[in-house]
Amino acid sequence: MNEATESVPPNPNRVAGRKETQKKRMCISPEGLQKLRETALRNKPWERSTGPRSAAGKARSAANGKTRQKGPKSVREARAEVAEVMELVRTMRVCCQG
Repeated sequence: MNEATESVPPNPNRVAGRKETQKKRMCISPEGLQKLRETALRNKPWERSTGPRSAAGKARSAANGKTRQKGPKSVREARAEVAEVMELVRTMRVCCQG
C-alpha cells in the first residue's frame, strides 16, 4: 500500500476539540430556548410573513418546485388529472346503469 491509500487514525485531540465546538454551537440551553420562544411570541413573525402578492411573483413561486420534476407535469398534477378522469368514469357508470 502506498501512503495515500492507508487509513490514518484521527488525531484524538482534534476529535475532542471538534466535539466541544459542536456542543457550543449546536446545543441550546433550556434558558436560551425559552428566550427564543418568548421573542418569537412577542414579535409574531408569522403575522407579517406573506407570500408573493403579484401574479408574476405567484407564478415564480409556483415554478420553484418544477425545476427538478422529470416530465412536463408534476406527480401531484398527474394524480389530480387521474382523479378527475376516474370521477368521470364513475359518473358515466352510474348514468349508464340507472
